[in-house]
Amino acid sequence: MQSQQVQQILDVAGDLFFELGFWNAKVSEIAARSEISTASIYKAFESKDALFRAVLARGIEKLKILAKPPIEAGDPINQLLQASDRYHALCESALFRDLIRAPIEHNNIPLTFRRSMCRQIRSALEQLCMPPLQACAEVGLLDRQQIKEAFRLLSAYIEHQTIWYGLLVSPASKNSGAREQIADEAVRITLSAYPPGGVVASGPYGGAAQSVVATQPPPPRAPED
Repeated sequence: MQSQQVQQILDVAGDLFFELGFWNAKVSEIAARSEISTASIYKAFESKDALFRAVLARGIEKLKILAKPPIEAGDPINQLLQASDRYHALCESALFRDLIRAPIEHNNIPLTFRRSMCRQIRSALEQLCMPPLQACAEVGLLDRQQIKEAFRLLSAYIEHQTIWYGLLVSPASKNSGAREQIADEAVRITLSAYPPGGVVASGPYGGAAQSVVATQPPPPRAPED
């Protein structure tokens, strides 16, 4: 089978899997929409599970491309704000939502594949956020010894506010205008929780982090072109 046909099958299968769910999406319908025979699909993919895993694997590759950090210079805080904005945008995307949702809805995905997916998603997000966090540490805005912990806190806050609350818990209350506010708050909390000198604030997000959210404005943003 030609590569173009394989990509067409993956496009259609991805749409149907994420629209209807794994169990309701039929290979016969994927074949019909792809204008190719069901037998040809099973020749390229040994099973429906294998096709689903191929769709997820391609989604991971797309995510890696989207999470590739741009070459930026200037104020480290603005670099971190821009990275947080992009992280938040990814969390709002259908691609990211479906990559998170798919293993939960389809228990037959092998555990090794699920773990591999999680590692690759996390690696892509680290690639996006770690360089600006390191830049902040280099200029004395962040504890050099706590960069990985700072990334975990930044990602936990953005993902909680965007995916788990905004998309799954209370989708009706989703407000796209709050995007910059969430990114700003994530950066503010992270820098406050891990200040230079290794004094880590107490509490789940750090006591200092919580107080700075209430008392300080967001860090200044660079003007957009």
